[in-house]
Amino acid sequence: MRIRQIKKDYKFVPESVDAVSEEVQRFLTLLKAQKKNIIETRLSVEVILLDLMEKYGGEKGFTYSENNFLGKPYITITFEGEAFNPLEKDDEEEFGNWSSALIQNSDYTPVYSYDKGVNTIRISLSKKEVNPIIKLFVAIVAAVVFSLLRAVIPQETIEFIRVNLLDSLYNAFLGLMATIEIPLVFFSVSCGIIGIGDSTVFGKIGRKMVLRFIFVILFFTTISGMIFSMLFLDLTGDGKAGISLKVGIDMLLDIIPRNLVEPIIQGNTMQIVLMAVVIGVALVVLGSKAKTLSNIISEGNRVIVYITGVISKLLPFFIFIVILDMMWSGNIRNLINMWKPVDAFIVVVIILFILMLITVSSKEKVSAKLLMKKMLQTFLIGFGTASSVAANGECSDSLHRTMGVNKRFVEFGQPVGGVVFMPSTSINFIVCAIYMAAYYKVEVSVLWFIIAIILCTFVAIATPPVPGGAIAAYTIIFTQLGIPSDAVAIVVALDIIFDFVATAFDGAFLQLELIRQADENKMINYDVLRNDGGKR
Repeated sequence: MRIRQIKKDYKFVPESVDAVSEEVQRFLTLLKAQKKNIIETRLSVEVILLDLMEKYGGEKGFTYSENNFLGKPYITITFEGEAFNPLEKDDEEEFGNWSSALIQNSDYTPVYSYDKGVNTIRISLSKKEVNPIIKLFVAIVAAVVFSLLRAVIPQETIEFIRVNLLDSLYNAFLGLMATIEIPLVFFSVSCGIIGIGDSTVFGKIGRKMVLRFIFVILFFTTISGMIFSMLFLDLTGDGKAGISLKVGIDMLLDIIPRNLVEPIIQGNTMQIVLMAVVIGVALVVLGSKAKTLSNIISEGNRVIVYITGVISKLLPFFIFIVILDMMWSGNIRNLINMWKPVDAFIVVVIILFILMLITVSSKEKVSAKLLMKKMLQTFLIGFGTASSVAANGECSDSLHRTMGVNKRFVEFGQPVGGVVFMPSTSINFIVCAIYMAAYYKVEVSVLWFIIAIILCTFVAIATPPVPGGAIAAYTIIFTQLGIPSDAVAIVVALDIIFDFVATAFDGAFLQLELIRQADENKMINYDVLRNDGGKR
């Protein structure tokens, strides 16, 4: 579908608000966006324009535009004058503003910027994508069909194709992901530190909320890692995956870089993370004195997330190559054996969810069955699409309408949590890391385990919410933990299964966590939460 560029001038008057709202609805309908996203985006634009109309009246004009960049649609509202951010709310000191550095890359989230006397509000949009399950199915079927050529083509020809074509394409794709992994980690971590520490971005409640998200992910990942270690690692010292104190100490000391260039040249992820944290903290301390560099990091983060999204379009083709190569080489058994970490992941996530559900149910004095009923639609959307963006509308709506969470709390917490709060994704990474360490007999230690927990936690937070983003994450984690790169091919082939489950449960965990935090901040209506009919 070709997107027609539109640019129209208006005045800040009621008629313009209505006209632009209609334009937004028309454009999102044309993109076949989900109904809830259409409604919420239209309402967001109306609120923004009403705030601007209240400030400027009919004296000032603005420009509404619809455009796209390399297939990525977006709308913008621009107006000249002194800097004025309508996304900042009256309770900014408690929450922060909508244009947080952590959520500025999310679809449908308004982002404010100011440059050379021009105020710009931009909302990135999403076209309706083909269901990932369909893409995965087509890739698998195509690989199976092509694998049958082995019966009619000489083995020498098969080996020639494998070595000179499939392996080359596989290495080229991993090379692309390796190229972006260093800037991906650096920009994501440093941008996150700047956002959390900047009082203009996160207020008292907002900062507490983000730190709580991180703590819960770290706790869940640690518990899960201990379970997976008992399931897959041989800690008896019989040679499979033994304990080595020296290896652990070396890994710990290796975190400290000798200079600024070495981590980039060697691709040492933990050193990059340490540098990102130090630079992020320094920029928070310096504040406005280093605002230019903070903005550069923010823009760099946006660019690298976009590049990752573009590369991810090749994911089905990559899966086709991996499965076909395994079939032709007779290594398909490696893929079949992945049922073990997949099953372990699903069981552990379900257990943790049930425990959290029971905890929230007991704390809020509402039945677990009723909570599950109110979360079911969001869960099904996440599980059916493997897209957190697709589930965002229902997640926000059910939190406010059926669970009684304060609307402002939802407006801030849901988009931030959708980016930061990824407990199931982190558990996904740790089970793959531990299973592959055992599979390839990687020598591990207690410090190896600690580093794996920290790495999986923060890589889960840093991974952009785009298809294929997990490939970069696996590459980062496996490289740092000494796991052979061959492991990437195995886990990536089944990553979509992980993704469907993780997306669904991440949304469910987020709703439970926001209920808990809303209760602690006295921003929840208990009558609505405990109402079986879900009516206010």
